[in-house]
Amino acid sequence: MKKMENYREQLEAQLKEWKATIESLEAKAAKTTAETRAEFTKEIEELRRKKVVVKEKLNELQKVSGETWDTMKVGVEKAVDELKSALDRVISRFK
Repeated sequence: MKKMENYREQLEAQLKEWKATIESLEAKAAKTTAETRAEFTKEIEELRRKKVVVKEKLNELQKVSGETWDTMKVGVEKAVDELKSALDRVISRFK
């Protein structure tokens, strides 16, 4: 039980960090040309969608236990990895 709670708390903290990073990217986007801003905005929206998926999966994970928890955790980790990859890609692209 403690393991599940720790995992959830760590992921919640990470989601807050990602939210701040996305907001920072939005601020950068506001200072760019219209063409770049449109591209940036599209990428940021994709990041937001991926963040929502992670949050939804985390909420689902909180409702289960035991073997089901282990199985669902794999799905959460996949969504987290996709968000991390997308975030890294956007950050490196718009430095």
